[in-house]
Amino acid sequence: MSDLETFSFNIPNINVRPPSELIQFFAYYLQEVKGLSPISASNITSCFNELCIKPYSNISSFLSLKAKGKKAIFIKQKKGYTLTKQAKESIARELSIKVEIPVSDALINLSIVDSTPYYIQGIAKQMAQCYECSFYDATLVLMRKLVETLIIETFERFGIDDSIKDTNGDFFYLSNLIPAFLNSLKWNPSRNLHQNIAKIKKYGDLSAHNRRFQAKKTDIDNFKFELRQVLQEIILTIDYPNWDKSSK
Repeated sequence: MSDLETFSFNIPNINVRPPSELIQFFAYYLQEVKGLSPISASNITSCFNELCIKPYSNISSFLSLKAKGKKAIFIKQKKGYTLTKQAKESIARELSIKVEIPVSDALINLSIVDSTPYYIQGIAKQMAQCYECSFYDATLVLMRKLVETLIIETFERFGIDDSIKDTNGDFFYLSNLIPAFLNSLKWNPSRNLHQNIAKIKKYGDLSAHNRRFQAKKTDIDNFKFELRQVLQEIILTIDYPNWDKSSK
């Protein structure tokens, strides 16, 4: 089964849709799945032919028409067409395909976590995505989780993680993890980290536990630098590139 055949199963009611409606789906397949850009009428025609579907009578004219006006779904290029951002998102929703939220350095420079394991990078990415989408309480909760995870990793890195577990073998809550981290003799936290980590916990706790608190963008913007400093220092303390977990 070809990639196009597999993709076609995601198109709702493909067998009863008029050919004109299938053009945008085939354009999405060519542009987003196959990485072809710009797209020509002949590219679209080849999709109809591969699936043995009678093609639209004049695809070139259709593409040209749909690249005009406020409701345009295509952008005309020198050698063809590309889907507009709005059209791509609309088609993705109809196909039940997840639309990837863009990640920028608006919150922090994610290169900070480049040396960390995939799960650390995943938390940081979700945190940045929530900030991009104005989900500020979610941003703060993930920020709290990221710091908590990194603190635990630090103790594991130095082989003293038992010191931050209760009698049941469960890790302490963040309220106890932070002083344990700051007072450990295995590393030397900076004065800035002592001050800045408290801000992250304060707002993370409010978003996670206070039902009447609703975070705002300014809450986070006021300590972006402090967040970067804390994450960077803890990650450097762990020194992921030189951590051989198999030796534990």
